[in-house]
Amino acid sequence: MDQSDWDEHAERLMFALNTSFNATRLDSSFYLVHGWDAQGAIFAMLGSKPSTVEERTAMEWRRKMQWDYRYALACAEDLQKNAKRPRSAAQTRKWKELSDRVKAGFEAGDSVWLYIPKVRTGLSRKLVHIWHGPFRIDEIHDDFRVKRDSWEPDPAKDEYEVEAILDLRWIKRTRTSKRSREYLMKRKGYTDPEWIPLAQLNCGALLYEFNQGAKASARFQAMQAGDDHHGN
Repeated sequence: MDQSDWDEHAERLMFALNTSFNATRLDSSFYLVHGWDAQGAIFAMLGSKPSTVEERTAMEWRRKMQWDYRYALACAEDLQKNAKRPRSAAQTRKWKELSDRVKAGFEAGDSVWLYIPKVRTGLSRKLVHIWHGPFRIDEIHDDFRVKRDSWEPDPAKDEYEVEAILDLRWIKRTRTSKRSREYLMKRKGYTDPEWIPLAQLNCGALLYEFNQGAKASARFQAMQAGDDHHGN
């Protein structure tokens, strides 16, 4: 399946989802919000069913139906073109600005994202972060390589760079009886790891990778436990 043209189908998919019948609510989401059933441009312009003798004549009704259908179809196509034109112009303008910016090159001080396509073994490529950042460019070399600004700890603000996340535990606060997570962190420049509450952490990429690995390990252990149970 081609996944590069979702913007062309998003509106139709959203319309189909909102107008589909919900077995739980016994009606569509569109009707529950607006109080009337949704209609497309063609059906809205076809008008009501024939009621007079003249309109009930087969030939006249068929001709009128064909004319109304062609008119409604042309109107719907025109509305689609008018709606797509400003969006297409905006996308073209943004793409041109981005292309011109990339052609001009990067400068020291620019904020950029780093693309790392490598994925750790066992993780799904669709679920991991491939773009990392943003990083601030510190220095530019002649061979089109850039050096990102190194993160320096600020002891005055009690900020340190996390080297690795080693473990996870759940603790229960006696006052609120709520469970909270703590991570065993290895900080750069320090030998002993320390348990840090989740609310005090600011290392999203490392947390995501560790949590994904922990989930995979838990699923694997659950599968092993199930195999051992069936074996016994």
